[in-house]
Amino acid sequence: MKKYIINFFFLLNIMACQPVEKVNLIVFDNTQFAYFNILSTSIEITEIFEEKISDPYIGYTLKVNPSERIINWINNNFKAIGNENNFNITILDASITQNQFENKQAKNFDEKNNFKYELFYLLEFNLFDNSNNLIASTLVEVSRSTTSGVYISLEEKEIIIDDLIYQSLLDISIETELLLTKYMADYIL
Repeated sequence: MKKYIINFFFLLNIMACQPVEKVNLIVFDNTQFAYFNILSTSIEITEIFEEKISDPYIGYTLKVNPSERIINWINNNFKAIGNENNFNITILDASITQNQFENKQAKNFDEKNNFKYELFYLLEFNLFDNSNNLIASTLVEVSRSTTSGVYISLEEKEIIIDDLIYQSLLDISIETELLLTKYMADYIL
């Protein structure tokens, strides 16, 4: 009888063990995004956006905030080729917010409260001639959101936010390529 009890507990123990889900970290590789050769002597980045240090904004709590990610993307994926014109990229907004909301459709064991993370990018691309006259201009806007439970680990939260930023960079890269080829086709190689 003891043998059956020990075997039962052993089997119960094995069946209760479940594999631990290991979530991969997000790698920000700017070579995966669109690349632009601009016919200009320089590319200037102007950041008008001022990071807010209050609720619901959480950009200041991140290791690398969305504004720094967009600047890295611009520095790595935009190249000035030519001996006239000036290309200016203005970062008007690069904010990320976290808002708590009640999930009314939650089942019995689901969390009733969740977080909604929203990321908003707004960039302005201007091309000026050497006399500082505006040749071409376009505005690129991207908004993306995701949700998570309230009771998650800091690592899971960081992965969720990094994925949101990565997906937003992918969106803004695609949207930028579309709009720059539409409005500045003569100045892009």
